[in-house]
Amino acid sequence: MDIFASIVAFVLVYVDILLGYIDLMEKKLWRNLVRPDEWYHLARFRFLPNRKALLHTHDFPEIFWIETGRARHSINGCEKRLDPGDLVFVRAPDRHVLAPYERSGFMLVNLAFSPKVLADLLTRHGTDLAPFHDRSAPLPIRQRLSTMQVRILSGEIATLARASRRRLALERFLLGLYSMFQPVSGAEPDPLPEWLAQACERIQEASYFSEGAAGFVRAAGRSPEHVARMVRARLGCTPSDYVNRIRMEHAARELKLSSRSINDIALECGIQDLSHFYALFRAAFHQTPRRFRLGHQLLLERSVF
Repeated sequence: MDIFASIVAFVLVYVDILLGYIDLMEKKLWRNLVRPDEWYHLARFRFLPNRKALLHTHDFPEIFWIETGRARHSINGCEKRLDPGDLVFVRAPDRHVLAPYERSGFMLVNLAFSPKVLADLLTRHGTDLAPFHDRSAPLPIRQRLSTMQVRILSGEIATLARASRRRLALERFLLGLYSMFQPVSGAEPDPLPEWLAQACERIQEASYFSEGAAGFVRAAGRSPEHVARMVRARLGCTPSDYVNRIRMEHAARELKLSSRSINDIALECGIQDLSHFYALFRAAFHQTPRRFRLGHQLLLERSVF
């Protein structure tokens, strides 16, 4: 009878875990993620609603940022919405899990790296780097990438992906990334006005971004002048620049995840002049669409989430 009761209790607990009534937190270990001669793990992947992720912690630091879409980030008992361009410096003890905010999911780049490298960098550059990894703060540092920073990171990530997980390449990348920011512990980006946030969400759809800046104005439901003024003030660019970034992010995603022709992708973006499409793509990613497609096949798809 005792054995039967134990089995029933085990089954009930297992069912509760599957249904989400009990959080099963796992701890991810650095030694299980890489080989002894590797110093980082880099992955770019698409997170869809049917992807299951567990609350977890680690014995290593990681940095991730949202390329496209929106994510729900449960972190140390709090829930935060992450938008395209949001970057988070996750500390080893942080307890977190990611989930899509919308049915379309999101695209994420994740860099996990050796705790020994972090310890050595803190020894050499403690004053400058300590705020990024302050374990006394309730939440990790979160930064909003500018359009220029997104372009720089895209190029640096492509370089890092080809570096065979060497330490020198990792330290070069990290020092460049840290130097971009002046972190304030616990700081959160100011929220956008609701109408502008909704416009930024709608412009992710091809039915809007294919129209260019006019599509952004239609999504916002405001006058072109007001939209232009607010986009420049809050997003730091013109509506055309913002829409072209969305177009190129969509093009990049299609180049990575599909075998569609470059011309078809350009037309879906609403750009009929292929030379103009190439010019926009080069400005965003510093390489041709074809080279981008080939180069990103080097990125590992195995995720640490």
